[in-house]
Amino acid sequence: MIKSSTVPHDNALLTAVQACVGPRGLGLGCNAVFAALAADAWLEQLRSLPLGRLGHHLVALRYLIANGETWLRHFAWEPALARKHPEGPARLLGLWARLQVSRTVISDEARWTEIVNERPLVDFGEALEIDEGLGEDAVNLLVALHRHPHLAQVLRRRLAQEAAELMANAPRAADVLELATYDLSRLPATTVGGGDLAYIIVADKGEMGVRAVREAVTFGAIPVVLFSEQDDATSLQVRLAKASGGFTIGLKGSFRESYANARQIADRIHAVYAERFGARAQAELARSALYPGYGPLAENSAAIQLFREEGIVFIGPMQDVVERAGDKRKFRLLAQAIDPAAVTPGIVLAETEAEAIIAAIAAGHDAGHFTFPGRLKAANGGGGRGQAVIAEPAGVPVAVQRVLGEIKANGWDAGVMFEQNIPETIHLEVQVLRDRFGNTRHFGMRDCTEQRASQKIQEEAPPALLRNEPALTERICGIATRIAEDCGYVGACTVELMYKDGRFYLLEMNTRIQVEHPVTEEAHRVRQPDGSLAPLDLPALQFLIASGRPIPFAQEDVVNTHVAREFRVNAESWRGDLKDPRDGQKGLFLPNAGIFDSIAVPNSVEVLEALRAAGVTGIAEVVVRFDVGFEACDTLVNKDPTFGKLIVAVAAEPGYQEERYELLRLASLEVLARTRIVGRQVMPNGTVIPNSVFHTNLEAHTRVLSSDMVRDHGLTTAAGRHVGWVVAMLRGP
Repeated sequence: MIKSSTVPHDNALLTAVQACVGPRGLGLGCNAVFAALAADAWLEQLRSLPLGRLGHHLVALRYLIANGETWLRHFAWEPALARKHPEGPARLLGLWARLQVSRTVISDEARWTEIVNERPLVDFGEALEIDEGLGEDAVNLLVALHRHPHLAQVLRRRLAQEAAELMANAPRAADVLELATYDLSRLPATTVGGGDLAYIIVADKGEMGVRAVREAVTFGAIPVVLFSEQDDATSLQVRLAKASGGFTIGLKGSFRESYANARQIADRIHAVYAERFGARAQAELARSALYPGYGPLAENSAAIQLFREEGIVFIGPMQDVVERAGDKRKFRLLAQAIDPAAVTPGIVLAETEAEAIIAAIAAGHDAGHFTFPGRLKAANGGGGRGQAVIAEPAGVPVAVQRVLGEIKANGWDAGVMFEQNIPETIHLEVQVLRDRFGNTRHFGMRDCTEQRASQKIQEEAPPALLRNEPALTERICGIATRIAEDCGYVGACTVELMYKDGRFYLLEMNTRIQVEHPVTEEAHRVRQPDGSLAPLDLPALQFLIASGRPIPFAQEDVVNTHVAREFRVNAESWRGDLKDPRDGQKGLFLPNAGIFDSIAVPNSVEVLEALRAAGVTGIAEVVVRFDVGFEACDTLVNKDPTFGKLIVAVAAEPGYQEERYELLRLASLEVLARTRIVGRQVMPNGTVIPNSVFHTNLEAHTRVLSSDMVRDHGLTTAAGRHVGWVVAMLRGP
């Protein structure tokens, strides 16, 4: 609140207020900062900061250094602080007086440049800890870093270079230096303090929930499983958590009412931790992190904000990054700034009302920014939702109403963009990881063109289409990593793009781990210091990053060793006799639910032996992996048909590299032929339907693999392959 004596139209004042540093939309003002410094209160908007009061003091002090002159001079702060903390104003003014002394002490820029370049980072860490971050050396250092911004950049570069050693020997030093140097205009990375990630709270279900529990145990953390009491009380992830020494937190309601309800989740976590740990509840929660997998919380900026304010560390990007990179419009602007040729012709629209959007599209078309047909996209849609293809200008009004209706129905943020429609494209994506120290790694690309109803059903890594295009691949992956760096990403993300006729067009960033990440894992290995190759484990790296540690290998240590294909195994079957209401044509995948009687997947040895017995040569290794969220006697009743992911990978012998994708196709057919999933259909309430058969899409996968299209794709280049070819092939002529 600005003092009433201030003239509202004082341009100098308005400029000073607008220059105050802080993330947009955070709402972290002078009252919160002053209370944290003068009365040891918490920064409520940043309760998930590591290191407790020390972390809050360091961040609050940096905000005071940056904004204090404007806040103290122009804001009515004293009454609010004095009401709750009578001694607060005097303490704060005393601290401000110390800062003025420090401004004189740090005026010798050359001396401080020498100090920042040469003093051991551990020494800085120890200085920042004295008097809970308010010691003389800490104050002087923070003032110097603000007064001479290049010094903060030097410290961050040193921190990135020495992060592994610091986290191994002095993790708190790494934490305090991170808090002392991160960009205050952005939110701090969400990590636990001291690298002490002891509990992983799993907020996903099915095959990803099961994998997360197993990964948590392997990581050395205690798994804590959130589950719907209505649907998943006896689920596999619940059983695994209890068997491995973890515990569970029940949620009320159906899928959306439970797994997507951040408020209920936060309240239940606090309640269960209080009941389980008593006086240690807050300390144990500070050693915990919530893993969303690719569930409904993963890209939900409102949920991420709530968890931050509730002191729950979120394994993933910060809220402002999701809002910046997860918004298709903002992503387009990021990509366009790096490479203007890497985006589809089109426009980003600031308008949110129908008439204004229609007018803006007409103006863009008249200006020659794009041609029709075009595609109107909701800024936060996905999976084919929130989009409309418009054949000609006359169709714009109807399409605008439809997309705005979807935005409202799904509760998405307002905003749309319009792009020229490029039909029959290849769908590619780049897997990226980045840690809080700025280390960014990519893991090549995936080809996700085999789709149905805008949902992927098969994925391939690396793309056969680009096997002879290393320069183009590197260019695309380089742009993807630049985008992650420019938006300050922390965690795992995927950059999606279209490809056609030698050109690529970046589409969006998914600010989470993707369903299809295992195909990337099985295609790559990570070179170890002794020269050996270790498996790539992306969720484990997510956990490592959330514990505050750096990615422990260089980009050149990521090695493509196999070609791999992933098959989403769905509780659905292809029905050529039924009409699809989406396009009125016959043929669609019909979902069903069921109880599993048996699940049998062949092992790698028997598949390789069978292939060799059939006369197939050139395969050095076959890998068969099945990520599944169920066991025999479990029941699948949810609406998401994907219950498992079957991944097949092949390493070719020397002399057979040109045939490796065909060898992968043959191996995959053998695996599919030997996979047996048997069960009975159930009603929505779980009651078994007599004399029924539980259907999957395994047969459809075999038909796709047996097609000329996939064979030609692996051997040469398949003409006519695009995101719509699978359904067209299954429907037949």
